[in-house]
Amino acid sequence: MKNNIKNVREQKNMTQKECADAFGVTLRAWQTYEQGVSEPKYEMLCKIADYFCVSVDYLLNREPETDPLKMFNISAQAVDSDKFIEEYEKLPELAKQIFIDTMLRLSQAAVEQSEDKMKAELHAELDRQFQTEGTAEEKSEVS
Repeated sequence: MKNNIKNVREQKNMTQKECADAFGVTLRAWQTYEQGVSEPKYEMLCKIADYFCVSVDYLLNREPETDPLKMFNISAQAVDSDKFIEEYEKLPELAKQIFIDTMLRLSQAAVEQSEDKMKAELHAELDRQFQTEGTAEEKSEVS
């Protein structure tokens, strides 16, 4: 657990002192979490997970950090907005509507600071799209 707590702090470019202040603990208490000398209580563990948008299981080293974009081979890097618009404009109208709806759902989940909700929304939307594709294909086969 100690490595994961330290990793999420470093990914946010925060100091140990900033984390201690953010969570209302002493600097020494935070340092003991990162060193593995002591472990945060359950409530604190939940606060840390929520703050850094990771699961408690990740902090406990029970699961790897998951990135819903990795399964699509997409990285969260700067995007060329002109290329993005150009590609978007190539989409059929239904795909544009689906894209916008999906982005609105994901942005709402991100605003709510819930990685689990964001992943669930992404997976649910993908499931809906696969079901919609299957239904469209079945209808065209019947015709």
